Order: sequence, then C-alpha cells, then structure tokens
Amino acid sequence: MSYLRNFKPCVLAMAFLVAGLVSTSPALAHGVEAQLNEINAKWVEAFKQRDFAVIEALYASDGLLLPPNSPAIQGPKAIVEVWKSWGELPNVEFTFGADRVEASSSGDMAYDYGWYIFAFDTDDGRVTDKGKYVVVWKKVGGAWKVAADIFNSNLPAE
Repeated sequence: MSYLRNFKPCVLAMAFLVAGLVSTSPALAHGVEAQLNEINAKWVEAFKQRDFAVIEALYASDGLLLPPNSPAIQGPKAIVEVWKSWGELPNVEFTFGADRVEASSSGDMAYDYGWYIFAFDTDDGRVTDKGKYVVVWKKVGGAWKVAADIFNSNLPAE
C-alpha cells in the first residue's frame, strides 16, 4: 500500500503540469483578447470603408475562409475577392463581435467565436442574416493572422 501513497502525489503533480501546459494565464488571455478585439473592430471598420487591403492583410498566407454552402477558399487573394463581392451588395451592412477569446499557453495560437449580422437590400426587400462564427488565429512574424474563418446562420433553412 505504500506505493499508493507515493503514487498519488505523482498523479497530482502530473495533473498540475498538464494543466499548466494547456491552460492560458489570465494575463496572457487578457492581452490576447484585447488584441483580437482591436483587430476585429478594425476589420468591421475596413469593411464599412471598403478597404479590402486591410481585410486581405488579416489572413495568413495559407488562411481559409469556410463559408456555408461553398467550397473552402484558401489564401488572402482569393478570400478578399469574396469580401469584395459581399461589399458590392446594395446597401450592405456587416458587423460582428466576439463572445469569447481563448489563447494557447504559448501565446501563438488563439480562437474567438461570437455573433455576426449581415444585411443588404434586394428587389424583394431587406435581407438580414444573423449567425455565429469561429476564427482561428496564429501568430505570424509577431502579428495575429487568420488561419481559418468559418461562419453559419442562425436562421432556419428555407
């Protein structure tokens, strides 16, 4: 039975070690959350201003946009063309915000998820979509870049 007495502290020490490797310190999480919230605000403003160069620069060179009912779109140049097409919709409005931001303990990967509202005019009236998104971020050369961007509607399928 003495081996159990020695085993329990080892298990506890291992659990704390593993938790430390995968958890995020509050200071790190707070810093990353502030950084990503600032980038997200710039993203919304860039869309309002139709400054697609800013949006293109947000994506990593191998970044993915994963819109619903569409194949994956890879790379900033291809992704920005999609954003441009959305920007051409009549009277388009787009906004989003993070509900949660999580960062890796190393501080080089993070994700945020939240809500979006996307609206535009059609001949049949205003279309307003409300939904949720997840963006995976990675540090590239010291800057946060989008590795993957996926979203889908909360509205029922028609």
